[in-house]
Order: sequence, then C-alpha cells, then structure tokens
Amino acid sequence: MSKTLFFSTKASLWMIRGLSTLIFWTICLNSLAQDYSLEINTTSIMVDGQKFSGYSTAFTQPYKDIKKEWWRYVNARTIIFNKKTHLVLTVPSKGKETNEPLKFMSQLAEPKHNNPSTLKVALIKEGVPEDQLSKLDHQVKYLLKDFKVDYFTTLVQEKIDTQESIVKKISQEMDEYLLDNSKLQLRIEKKPEEKNEIAQKLNANTEEIEKLQAKLSVNQKKLAQYKKELTLIK
Repeated sequence: MSKTLFFSTKASLWMIRGLSTLIFWTICLNSLAQDYSLEINTTSIMVDGQKFSGYSTAFTQPYKDIKKEWWRYVNARTIIFNKKTHLVLTVPSKGKETNEPLKFMSQLAEPKHNNPSTLKVALIKEGVPEDQLSKLDHQVKYLLKDFKVDYFTTLVQEKIDTQESIVKKISQEMDEYLLDNSKLQLRIEKKPEEKNEIAQKLNANTEEIEKLQAKLSVNQKKLAQYKKELTLIK
C-alpha cells in the first residue's frame, strides 16, 4: 500500500469517526429537550368536600424538585400554614391596589400514569370584599406564572453556566493540540531525520483535534439551544 493511499484511508476513518461522534451527541442533544411551557389553566381544588376555583400548571421536571422549589418560592414571599393535603398561604397587603392580604391555597399533585406533576392554586375568598376579588384572583394567577418563570430561568441558567464550562474546556484541549502541532512542524524543519516519528505524532494530534471539533460543535449547539430557551421564558 502506498503512503498516499494509507493517509487517504486513515483520513477517511477519522471523518467517519468524527461523523459518528457528531450523530451520537446530536441524539443526546435532542433527548435533553425539556418543556418550559408557562401555560396556565383554570381548575378547582377540593378540600374537605369544598370546591375552590383556581388555576393549575403542569411540570415535566421531577416532582421532588418542583416541591422543593415551590416551598422555597412561597417561603420567601408568604406566611405559610402547612396542612397535609395542601398549603394555606398569605401574602401581606402592600401598596395602594388592595388593602386585603392575599390568602390562597396550593396543592402539588405527584405524577401518575406518566402524567406530569401539577401545581394548583386557588384564592380563599372568605372575608374578601367583592370589589377586591378580581384583583386578588389575578394576583394568585400571577404568582403561579411568576414561580414558573423564576424556576425555569434558574434551571436554564445553571445549564448555560455548565455548558459554557464544557465548551471552554474543549476549546482549551484543542488549543493544546494545535500548539503542539505548531511546535512539531518547526521540529521537522530543524530535525528532518525525525520526520517519520514526528509525522506520526502530528497524525495522532490531528485525529484528536477532529474528535474535539465534532464534540465542540455539538456542545456549542447545545449552548445556543439553552440560550434560546432562556429568551423564551417570559
């Protein structure tokens, strides 16, 4: 086999390996897509046989994470009365829009039969003046959306930070190989008797660079996807 054919065959193998790596990472990228929908629907909450009209929203993220983050969110903003079946929460009155505290309840249902986790909230209307019901009901709905925006933004920003670190690390690895190749090229000029040995090292480095290029491309696309998702959460 001639040297030309040998290097041509080896280059083809590198291209195949690089393409296989790219396909693998693309499949992984698609499988990581999550639902960051801010959709909110009308619903009702049943407590001790009494129905309360309110709102609900679904999550595809893990139930335990939602429970933890919802508790963190309401704990920072409300006075909580914790019950086994639901939470009763009160937001003290602020500003001139209403002189009534915002009192509402929430329930977080665990996913069953592949259904998503569902968070429900409903205004407690007892003792609320008729002319303030609409404003308070709107505030309850707003809290639900605000929580989703807060949670999803934090979630995606953490992914962006992690992804940026990955991209930076891959780029640094490539730079090291490229720098080494530059040094090897100069070495060939100074020591032509070591040409064959240096050429092997150059080929090995080039193969690693091609692998890293494919990996970098996929991870850059993943980073761009996360950044796009962040702009859609609003």
